[in-house]
Amino acid sequence: MAKLLEKNRAIDLRKHGISIKQIADTLGVSKSTVSVWCRDIRLSDKALCRLSNAGKERSTAALLAYSESKHELRQKKTSENQKCGKNSLGTLTKRDRYCIGLGLYWGEGYKQGNREFGFTNSDPAMMSFYITWLQQVFSVSKQDLILRVSINAQHTNRVTEVETYWSNKLDIPHSQFTKISLIKTTSKKVYADSSAHYGTLRIKVRLGSDYREQVLGAIAHLSS
Repeated sequence: MAKLLEKNRAIDLRKHGISIKQIADTLGVSKSTVSVWCRDIRLSDKALCRLSNAGKERSTAALLAYSESKHELRQKKTSENQKCGKNSLGTLTKRDRYCIGLGLYWGEGYKQGNREFGFTNSDPAMMSFYITWLQQVFSVSKQDLILRVSINAQHTNRVTEVETYWSNKLDIPHSQFTKISLIKTTSKKVYADSSAHYGTLRIKVRLGSDYREQVLGAIAHLSS
């Protein structure tokens, strides 16, 4: 009697578009048993549509779960790699910092033309490190710095915002910034959020030609 009730319940569920697996799970019987019970049922269009939609939902849920799992694994791996990198670096000596600064200047510093000791980049963290480098290696104070922002002219209405951004990031007053340079050529770079773009910053050291010559001399030694 119990089996007959289960069979009738299975047939009714199947006619309503419930999957074989779901019916088996609901009734606590095997999928093969449910398949035998329901093998002669001809599903209506409505039931077929329900089965199809349920299948799509399960596929989507499975894909989302897989994606979330992969994302968590990537985040964990990234965190482990960053921790490994930090630990391998250890404590930086003064010489270590000096060499890092030389590398930065070699890539982004003024090396041709006049004798200005200047450095340009758009990364706030790099600019902050560079200023600290100037202080530690050459005893240059922030008061001896002259800053200028360059940004495309399409950001004209953001001039104050952009300069304030750099002033706050580096803890240097507006009075040490020269007039912002607006680039009038059409920018080919597309930003996902142009309001988060703060241009490129140039830092020059007042009367810094001697320091520049020392840095270029060290770089020449490195490249020889």
